[in-house]
Amino acid sequence: MKINLQNLVKKSVRNSPAYSSARSLVQNGKIFLDANENSLGSILGNIQKVELSRYPDPLAGDLRQELAKYAKVKSSQILVGNGSDEIIWMLLMSFVERDEAILTFSPTFSMYRVFGDLLGVRVKEVLLEKDYSFDAKKLLKQIGAKTKLIFLCSPNNPTGQTIPLRDIEQILKSKKIVVVDEAYIEFAVQKSCAKLLKKCSNLVVLRTFSKAWGLAGLRVGYALANEEVVRVLAKVRAPYSVDGLSQALALQALKKQKQMEASVKKILAEREKLSEALWKLGLIVFPSEANFLLVQFPPKISATKIYEKLVKQFGIVVRDFSKKTLLKNCLRATIGTPAENSKLLAALKKILK
Repeated sequence: MKINLQNLVKKSVRNSPAYSSARSLVQNGKIFLDANENSLGSILGNIQKVELSRYPDPLAGDLRQELAKYAKVKSSQILVGNGSDEIIWMLLMSFVERDEAILTFSPTFSMYRVFGDLLGVRVKEVLLEKDYSFDAKKLLKQIGAKTKLIFLCSPNNPTGQTIPLRDIEQILKSKKIVVVDEAYIEFAVQKSCAKLLKKCSNLVVLRTFSKAWGLAGLRVGYALANEEVVRVLAKVRAPYSVDGLSQALALQALKKQKQMEASVKKILAEREKLSEALWKLGLIVFPSEANFLLVQFPPKISATKIYEKLVKQFGIVVRDFSKKTLLKNCLRATIGTPAENSKLLAALKKILK
């Protein structure tokens, strides 16, 4: 018997476009500079032994103890998730009713809107300025009675800029749940806003092991929040969502903070070299406090065609944002190894000729 399954799907899910992850777009490249992973590799050595016949600790107790030392908060203020994506989902499930709204800015990390649309809540976006700077007053004016969650990405993906701490403090005064996504904070000059947790119970800070720690394959993220918020989020999480191997490896990684910091230092040095070289090619390179660069091509040159040639002719995969709001003719390139960055520059020189 054949039936139209689409008629059974929730309207909010049926009408929402699927999220296209970097690796789902292109899988056959040689050099991947599209997903903002740590191109220098993982800082881990041997895999720690884990008892695989038993369910893992659902609260990730040991990992939270070590994260508390790293993030300088109490372990009871930490919730570990299957990537920060799962925690974004849990936040929406916990706090936003169907007739309520979330607020963020644009352009930014797309998963805030994707999950909002899937759950059928209203998503309001405030445009960044033309130089991608953040106007807190503009966002504050859009906060309404139905606004429940405010998502701020700092450093912002894909623009690379941070939101000043004074602006975050101002938005926290709205008494809404303010979620600051700090996936790239280890690369930033600006310090984490986590210190505001001491006086702001409505703050949630998202972090991940996918970027600076070079552990994107593990899918481990975590939230720093008020203890009551952590308890609420724990109600909607899937049981055992973070497997034992991932917990053990993340725990092992935290013991190698110096190696992580050395890796970050190398990436920052490469970022400056690559930025300077791209400027010399006649391209606009926006300031970045993350492990990627947003690059805009001159009006007469199609960024999409550049992207296609990089993939087809050189096997180099970056991310094409040229059709997104405020990102006309822009590509985003993750900072690769010195060799990868050299190949990217050589390829661009050939194409631009």
